[in-house]
Amino acid sequence: MIEMRKNIRQSLSTKLSIDILIVVILVFSLSLGFLYWQSRNIIRQEAIDEASHVLDNTALRVKGYMVEIETATRNILWLVNLHNEKDSLLKYTHRIVANHPNTNGCSITMEPDFYPDEKYGFSAYSVRQDEHSTEEKDSVVTVREADYNYYDKVWYKTPRQKRTACWVDPFDDYNDGTLSSPEMIASYCIPLFNRNEKFIGVISTDLSLKRLTETITAEHPYEHSYFVMLGADGHYFVHPDTTKLLKQTIFTNTDPREHTDIVALGYEMINGRTGHMDVKLDGKSNIVLYRPLEGTQWSVALVCPSNELLRGYNSLNYILIPIIVIGLLLLAFGCYRIVKHFIQPLGLLAAELRQIGHGDYEKPLPLSHRTDLIGQLQNSFCQMRRSISQHIREAEHAKQETEQRTMELEQATQLARQASEQKTQFMQDMSHQIRTPLNIVHGFAQVLRHDIDTMTDDDKHQIAETMYVQTNALDYMVSKLLTASLIESKQAITMSDTVNCNELAREAFENASSLITHTAEMKLDSHVSDELTINTNRHHLLIVLTELLVNALHFTKEGTITMCIEATDKDVKFIIEDTGTGIPADKADFIFEKFTKLDMFTEGLGLGLFLCRRVVMLMNGTLTLDPQYTDGSRFVVDIKFANE
Repeated sequence: MIEMRKNIRQSLSTKLSIDILIVVILVFSLSLGFLYWQSRNIIRQEAIDEASHVLDNTALRVKGYMVEIETATRNILWLVNLHNEKDSLLKYTHRIVANHPNTNGCSITMEPDFYPDEKYGFSAYSVRQDEHSTEEKDSVVTVREADYNYYDKVWYKTPRQKRTACWVDPFDDYNDGTLSSPEMIASYCIPLFNRNEKFIGVISTDLSLKRLTETITAEHPYEHSYFVMLGADGHYFVHPDTTKLLKQTIFTNTDPREHTDIVALGYEMINGRTGHMDVKLDGKSNIVLYRPLEGTQWSVALVCPSNELLRGYNSLNYILIPIIVIGLLLLAFGCYRIVKHFIQPLGLLAAELRQIGHGDYEKPLPLSHRTDLIGQLQNSFCQMRRSISQHIREAEHAKQETEQRTMELEQATQLARQASEQKTQFMQDMSHQIRTPLNIVHGFAQVLRHDIDTMTDDDKHQIAETMYVQTNALDYMVSKLLTASLIESKQAITMSDTVNCNELAREAFENASSLITHTAEMKLDSHVSDELTINTNRHHLLIVLTELLVNALHFTKEGTITMCIEATDKDVKFIIEDTGTGIPADKADFIFEKFTKLDMFTEGLGLGLFLCRRVVMLMNGTLTLDPQYTDGSRFVVDIKFANE
């Protein structure tokens, strides 16, 4: 893959082919995309128009049945107005049902006070018997219903309230033990009025919902398509799931937040609009085409699965994708062949110059004997290569020298900065440390000069003791500075003194107590005999032990400072531990560096531990901080015996 990309970058023919191909593909894609968009729209619109045509034909058939019932009912209206005797009404209802096979039944119902001799009113009713009836198949049975309360029925109340002819939503009017249809029916109702425009009754002609459903579903345009019909309030009149008929609306069990498309479809249909909508039903995408039934508040819809309705629309993708792939391949191949043919003379020059592209400026590039533009270009590159090679060698040499000088300068600058900072800090600390005891001695000297006659012996003794301590501290500080300056240049220390370990430890305790006022308890815990001696440098070892004790007193305001002495056949250990503030583990090595202090505001010059480690090392020993000790600090001075 890397080699292929490198070849593409180096191949002029490939570059030009790609550039030209990009332009051609852009034009090709835009043109094909526009045609594709137009084609998809046309195919989609044709599919929707075809489904709309099916829906319109279905609506026309339904409307034909309904017009037949409306016409038959209106044709009998004038006879009812002329002859409203009871026998005539029975004959009229029978005639409508017998002469019009699409009717399920017919009733002419009069107001209770229209016939004075009828206590509960009068209704003439004819109904078509189905094949399960005991009567003859499709025979019409006519009865008079004088004792049946029909005034609260929807087919009677609705035209009475509206005072105009209307279709009543399907209903179940079956009553066991009476002559009534067991099927759900929809009725076309016409109110009856006398000459004074007084309401006197209703003519109601029934259309079987079963027959209506058969009419609507007679055409099956797609394998999984189906029809639905909604009433004015959204109740299902026609639906494949018969459990929903008249019991559920399109909004039943529909969450408006999750099924906004179904809710929108429901409002479109009950408001009598015509159109189509993409709706997801039972998790599947469908296109629903809907339109109202003229003369009613009902709406019929055709539900078509999107993948079936738009089969031609989707198949366009399977045709277009191979065309695009084949077209692009042909375009790429054609562009590459044409461009390569025209720039083939440049291939030789590209091969000769590729070595320069790899950074090989030293390999000689042959001169060309051609006099054309390509030959001139090659010879010019030869001269340019020689110049570039010379300049690169000079530049690299200058760069190396500059980097070396810069590195040395940075290191020198860093060292100078650190030395300057350490010098400044050391001078400040030293001035402070020397000035403090001098000020104390000077202050007490003035007190003795002016008030010595009035002072008690205890006061004089205390002042003398304080001056003694401060002068000892000053002397110790100066001695430490001199020792540091001398010891740093030494490579070894004379080890000619025979030193008693316990006596040296007690002397170190006395020296430390005389150098600093303290309240901590100091203890000597020796595990060696008083006769144990070692060959070492007494003066320097005393300085080391004293400095470690002084450090412990500085950082242990209350508690205990203990020096433990242990010996083996190889060495002697002086262990100084305290219960003070302690030293963090990450500062264990830092504290032994010159001019360093954990707290810049504490007394000291930052030389003590550095001096101690240096002296112990020159005495063939080690000075370490015990990291396992957590109650304060513990320093271990390990002095090897001279024979080791």
